[in-house]
Amino acid sequence: MAQEKLGAGDATDYLAISFSSNDYVVHLYGASSLETEDNLIRLDKTLADLFKHIDNSVGLDNTLIVLSADHGVPEAAPTLNTLGFRQPFYFNKGNLLTETLMNKLKSQFGLGEDVIKLYAQPYIYLDHELIAEKKVSLSDVQKLIAQEVMKVEGVAAAVTSEDIANNRVADSRVNQLIRNNYHPLRSGDVYMVFGPRTYINDMDGLTIASTHGSPWRYDTHVPIIFAGNKLEAKTVTRPVTPYDIAPTLSGYLNVSTPSGATGDMLEEVVKH
Repeated sequence: MAQEKLGAGDATDYLAISFSSNDYVVHLYGASSLETEDNLIRLDKTLADLFKHIDNSVGLDNTLIVLSADHGVPEAAPTLNTLGFRQPFYFNKGNLLTETLMNKLKSQFGLGEDVIKLYAQPYIYLDHELIAEKKVSLSDVQKLIAQEVMKVEGVAAAVTSEDIANNRVADSRVNQLIRNNYHPLRSGDVYMVFGPRTYINDMDGLTIASTHGSPWRYDTHVPIIFAGNKLEAKTVTRPVTPYDIAPTLSGYLNVSTPSGATGDMLEEVVKH
């Protein structure tokens, strides 16, 4: 702030900070762990020091503070188990390749396990060249795999990219989120959704306690806090999203909204 003389000129200055340690700590130890509690206490002290410095140098009355995150987080499965929830567990991705699936791939299409190139959350990627060599339908292979993995305990949904691309999926909240994720050049062949609070506890080779990336409410519920600069205290209970921050700041400053922005202006902030 001192080096860039933030807040010292006539124009509005924008400072963005990511407190990323919270993400790693919760991944490794879980939302209810003592490590997470300790980290949040330290983060609270860090924010207090930052706001004190801003108040002394610029003045908090001249500052709009925005706090948010990029996703939610589930409790660690063992924690939920101790509370009486029996469904959540750590999923072993090896369970996806059932004997029945392998037998059907062989008998119906002449394909072996090598047709499955990769599982990268949330997609199963297939070897398209191998499928073409066998002169079988990619859509049929995708459909068979989706049908079979749906029978595996812990899998809540499996949707093929062919069905997504051709709008052959039911109109539901979860399916809409799946459609939003689809990219014709990068997406895999079968999109998988595990059951609530069930997930693979591996992240880049690390054994973790918790992870995000699901369409369930605990992952998509992300708070947004606007504070300072004469804003009145108010609670908004309708659905909002972190995508709303950029349009809201644009309206607040009376400048053009970024071309890639997809959210809406929050009138409670813009028309304060």
